[in-house]
Amino acid sequence: MKDCKKTVLALSAVFLCFMTSVYAEYNSFGIPDSSEIRTEITDSWFHQDLENIRMNNVQVRKNIEGESFQISLEEQEKQFIVYVSPKSTMQVDVYDSKGVHTVTEDSFLPNSFGSWLYARSKDNGQSLFVRIYISRNSDVYIQFSPSKKNTTADFVIFNSYVAKSVPVGVPFEKILTMSIAQIYSLTKNSLPWKYAECVPEQYEPSLVMIQTIRSMQNKIAYEEDAMYDEFGKSISIRTALPHICDEKNKGKLILSSNGFVKWVVDGLVEPIAGSYLKRSPLIEPTVEYKETGFQGSLNLEYSTNFSLDWTRNIAAAAFSVRANKTYLYKDSGVDVTVEPFAAVITEKGILNSTGYIKNTGYKPDNLKAILYTLSIDEPDYFYLAAIRQTDRKSSEVKVFNDSAVIFPYLDSKGIFRISVFMDGKEIKYSDFEKYLLKSNDCFVHLARVKTSKMFYPQDNKSLY
Repeated sequence: MKDCKKTVLALSAVFLCFMTSVYAEYNSFGIPDSSEIRTEITDSWFHQDLENIRMNNVQVRKNIEGESFQISLEEQEKQFIVYVSPKSTMQVDVYDSKGVHTVTEDSFLPNSFGSWLYARSKDNGQSLFVRIYISRNSDVYIQFSPSKKNTTADFVIFNSYVAKSVPVGVPFEKILTMSIAQIYSLTKNSLPWKYAECVPEQYEPSLVMIQTIRSMQNKIAYEEDAMYDEFGKSISIRTALPHICDEKNKGKLILSSNGFVKWVVDGLVEPIAGSYLKRSPLIEPTVEYKETGFQGSLNLEYSTNFSLDWTRNIAAAAFSVRANKTYLYKDSGVDVTVEPFAAVITEKGILNSTGYIKNTGYKPDNLKAILYTLSIDEPDYFYLAAIRQTDRKSSEVKVFNDSAVIFPYLDSKGIFRISVFMDGKEIKYSDFEKYLLKSNDCFVHLARVKTSKMFYPQDNKSLY
């Protein structure tokens, strides 16, 4: 009998140790957990028909940690949804006779960090899905759906499936009351939970670079075909002859779209190498065509891959300087070619993801999701973007003309941010997206460059 008790105690200790370990792992995400509340409201909110649920008032309940959650109902055309949403705060600008002042207000947003929702069909009351917002970014969530006697799970990032229809070994009904720790334990080997993690400290070099570029924007003037050579002299990218700047821009840094990209990377290279990058290696072709073929002759006439070659070669040069060894582009590994997504949610339904196309890049409509995964997988890199659009002179010709610098990162609150610099100025990502989508057949090719706090781009003071 004593041996039996010892065995039970030993097993209990092992189970407790296992659950403590799982809790510690999941708790690193800091996700508010409403499992106790969901257990309490199962009969009144989950198992009732729509008419009876309508009779419920909106409720606010607290979990064992003292966190408040609001339970509410939303009706849509074909489905109704029960939300269990944690309390959060938001800054609100209040306008009155004294002017504008900001106040902090409590809210229960349906898509906030830790929010949980249960959707059912209006036609027959059948379960449709459970969605859990596991990130401080509302476009990142896990969704569970019933599948016969089992359950499948999706992991969605900005309308793109990084995991789709993954079997989960429990009946759907159990998901309704499972804790986040239990769900994590169940899916940690099958779903990419790393995309819910947040370590703001690892983005410090990016933030240093972003702030430095921002502080110098007013010193930059955009002009076509302008760059600075290895000695810091203003020259033409196309001919290497001295660039004659517009009289109104004298005293400023004169940079074209592609010249600006080089200027940024030069700020990383010069502290290590003692000089800026040379022009000639940066214009070397990175794509081989048969000269007798259509694309080959077209490339000679239009230089269709200019910004693609330029960004690739610059990224390879930066890698070479850091490694203290010369790497040609083809050996540098600077191209971003990841394909993390299986499918994309569009207005036309769920479609297969286009993914990366060799020597072409990514479609703009999937770029934000790609940048999010890169911010997690490669937090110490930023990206040189070569932009392929329809040529101004011929609608049948697609050319890589322009380029941009992109920093994806998570801020101190875990919110995903994208800083885009183009033509010497920072632009909103939404405006950058609109610019890309102006061309029906636009693609963005990314080349990675390592960030550094040792970032000292050329100042206009050094011109005189």
